[in-house]
Amino acid sequence: MSSCTTEKFVGLDEQVRKDYHIAVVLPYSDGMEEQWRHSIDWALEDLNKSLIPQRGIRITAEWYNEDDYSIKDLFTSLAEKTDIYAIIGPLYSAHAAIASECCAKTGKPLLPALASSEQMMRAYAGKGFLWCLTENDISQCEVLLTKAIQKGAKTVSLITSDDLYGQTFSDWFAFEAKELGLSVYGMEVYTDTDLEEKMRKLISGQPDCLICVSPNNGITKRMNDIRRSVSNDKPFFLFSDGAFLLPKDKNYEGMEGVVQTHDPSSGFQISYETRYGKSPSFGNAHFYDATLLAGLGILQADIDGNDDVNEAIKHIVSMDGDEINACTDEGMNRIVSSILRKERHHVTGASGKLHFDPTLYTNVLHSVYCHWTVYQGKHLILEYNTSDDSNRTYASVVNWNWRVTQMQDFIYSNTTEYAPKKDLYALIISAAKGWTNYRHQADAYAVYQRLRENGLDMKHIILVADDDLAYNALNPTPGSVRLSDNGNNLYTDIPIYRHPSDISWKEYEKMIVDNEDCILPSDSTTNLLVYWVGHGTPKGLQWADQTVRADEIGSFFNTLAKERRFRKALLLFDTCYSGMVGAKCEDIPGLLCITAANAMETSKANRYSPFYNTWMSNSFSDALLDMLDKDRHQSLYEVYSMLYNHTIGSHVSVYNAERFDNLHKAGINEFLYPR
Repeated sequence: MSSCTTEKFVGLDEQVRKDYHIAVVLPYSDGMEEQWRHSIDWALEDLNKSLIPQRGIRITAEWYNEDDYSIKDLFTSLAEKTDIYAIIGPLYSAHAAIASECCAKTGKPLLPALASSEQMMRAYAGKGFLWCLTENDISQCEVLLTKAIQKGAKTVSLITSDDLYGQTFSDWFAFEAKELGLSVYGMEVYTDTDLEEKMRKLISGQPDCLICVSPNNGITKRMNDIRRSVSNDKPFFLFSDGAFLLPKDKNYEGMEGVVQTHDPSSGFQISYETRYGKSPSFGNAHFYDATLLAGLGILQADIDGNDDVNEAIKHIVSMDGDEINACTDEGMNRIVSSILRKERHHVTGASGKLHFDPTLYTNVLHSVYCHWTVYQGKHLILEYNTSDDSNRTYASVVNWNWRVTQMQDFIYSNTTEYAPKKDLYALIISAAKGWTNYRHQADAYAVYQRLRENGLDMKHIILVADDDLAYNALNPTPGSVRLSDNGNNLYTDIPIYRHPSDISWKEYEKMIVDNEDCILPSDSTTNLLVYWVGHGTPKGLQWADQTVRADEIGSFFNTLAKERRFRKALLLFDTCYSGMVGAKCEDIPGLLCITAANAMETSKANRYSPFYNTWMSNSFSDALLDMLDKDRHQSLYEVYSMLYNHTIGSHVSVYNAERFDNLHKAGINEFLYPR
């Protein structure tokens, strides 16, 4: 592994008692190396002008071209190097996720600055080593939608990439659009081979706005070619931050979008233009600040007499005194002097106020975005927006408290009369397989164990799961399946009825409906609980490698109702796009369906474990299990309200309430206990 090193500051060597090294991993393609060096070399120069004479320490950088290395191999090596005190970069979200996995094992300070994947941030939130200098792309998605509204849009569509960067947009787009009162026409996730087909499909519907998410210049150029070929007034196009990396070209005239940028009040732009003779570009402010934080963290660790740079950075960003802007020589000198005097001035940087959540310390709590357009071959900034503006929803990775504005209400004066309940049966379905889908089986086993604890006979619980976790080669605790690192082993006395990968949905359906052994007896005095967890697509729910259409699932439950296989049925679906199944269960008497998401949304994973290297639960199921632990005597409306308010990133939805019962009077306990 080789690198190039910045020049040392001649004439100051005799004052240096200790050199500290940081690594910088950024791409050099499309001439970007100069762009990064402008930010990082400038910040190092300003730091060392103060650090060398005041403390006798110097910080130097080792540079690595992100495009030239196996990211896994590079960061495995860098994370273990004791003479590297922090790592700045990488740029791309997919690479940053790999880097985070490596650095989590050693606690190496990682400052990817612009990597904004929501899943990455949520996975490592609170682990103490990851320092992101922008909010995740939940915020960017919301800014894009807000811009669409400001331009008069009422209907929107999304075209997004099939990668980690694009996933945040596909996960949150429909949720945020609904929160903001927009109608979603469509959403497509593209690959290199079907980009044009899917983009033109969305354009043909003529939504008011098409939001385009691109991870690299090549894709952006192709999207722009399609944009230029459209002659209709609708849609207008808004591009995500990836498009801001495009070089100057008249073919991009009229493109517009949003991008994270410098704080216009910081003075960074004027200083940059004075120094380099041009305006700052994408990432200049954030990588300046990443270098600033790494350097000040190293200073604080040197003062403390240890190598704990993470704890030192936490100390730096927690200082709450008067602000000092460190974007100038004078400001840098003042902040270094104040730290040496043990004063508590707050550091602000080129990208704005470096405020981190005081519990998890993972990413900044607000970002500055600009609305840009290409005019006469150059980026023209139309306006700036901060993510703490009162007109925006607060979308930090560590604060999931969305305003409840669209909860359903259920007011029925009549209570449906049912015969007395005599028994309870449960169908528990974990339809996904493999270690990456650990959370689905773990949640299913947890629901099974709750029912057994409540006294339900195991013969009354029909559990379907692939059973490939407990003794999986990737399991660090063989023989166990848990919901958290130190949680109870759920893999105890688990009777698996069938594996989804061994039978088709049709075969399972036949076993339930037609089996002579009466797996699900024909009894109108028995309640039925159905819990289905797994994956969903806009076309249907996944059953192992198959897709079961929503209307097939609705037809199955309609058959059970017609054959009087239940007195009442409660269906709980924890999958993406599960609302489409709920819609197909409308008008079935005695059935209530609660879904983790509506028909346009993805559901969200929860509780990432670096030890198990996977997500251990789902947001909806996590909230459900928490509710079952705390209070068993809630009405179904109270259950819905709790799930709605505690499920991250999707709208929990209720279907068919009018054919079921008064939700304010009907209780959850009649689906949890046999009597």
